[in-house]
Amino acid sequence: GGVQDHIASLNFGYRTELRSNNVTYLNELASFVDPHTVQCTDKAGNAHLVTSKAFVIAVGGRPKYPGVPGDKECCISSDDLFSLPKAPGKTLVVGASYVALECAGFLRGLGYDTTVMMR
Repeated sequence: GGVQDHIASLNFGYRTELRSNNVTYLNELASFVDPHTVQCTDKAGNAHLVTSKAFVIAVGGRPKYPGVPGDKECCISSDDLFSLPKAPGKTLVVGASYVALECAGFLRGLGYDTTVMMR
């Protein structure tokens, strides 16, 4: 509840700030047609072209399970970490993205035995 609500409020604030600065916010799949045109596709599959002098690309990201036996039974995502009913204790963080390193850093800062594994 609380953490996810806070994240949702941050995202709403970002969209509001963009709009107040005359930035059009589109939550759509897009690809460049030329340096000043993108083809956008909404969730319903409707495509349209958008032209602009400049584009801000904020792709975001979602955590993914590695697709190995036991991954969903033995692992949690970075999103899940913020909704645990109790402290995770000893933790292996897989990956070295900024999110992974931030999670590892705050877990270590809280005193938990934390290891980062990366390629």
